[in-house]
Amino acid sequence: MKYLKFFGFLSACILMTSCAQSLSVSKKETFEQKSGIIGVFRQPVGFCSGGYQQQIKLGGEKIVVKPTWTSEQDNLFSAYIQPGKANLESYHYACGITSTTLTPVEKHGVVIPQNGFCKIVMSFLNNDELFSKNDVLLFNHFKKEEVAVEFDDIPYCETY
Repeated sequence: MKYLKFFGFLSACILMTSCAQSLSVSKKETFEQKSGIIGVFRQPVGFCSGGYQQQIKLGGEKIVVKPTWTSEQDNLFSAYIQPGKANLESYHYACGITSTTLTPVEKHGVVIPQNGFCKIVMSFLNNDELFSKNDVLLFNHFKKEEVAVEFDDIPYCETY
């Protein structure tokens, strides 16, 4: 009975984390009268990723940047964030029973506009810039995920 309760609890936790998603970017109202970020997160190649969600904490908000049950290297993410400077506070990932949280030594972040969203590519690949502007990668993910606003209508985030 003890194992059955534990298995039930574990199953519920897995179900809840696997259903956690970014904003519904295919709906235009998601972007109306709100401030936030939309972008592509690039995880390291060969990274333990299948079945494990990855998150960042940006501007005080926990954001799922790689959903559970995907092993794709590049994933679209989005979140509502208050306007102004949004510091990258941490990056969290897990592999098996190991859970790791990385905290930047130097202050890095993006500036969220007063009105609307900004876009960015965030990369943890070796030799990549942490934040970059990659029109092709972002455009392809906007198209793939059927983002309800035009690619050119969302400016790039200022970074620091």
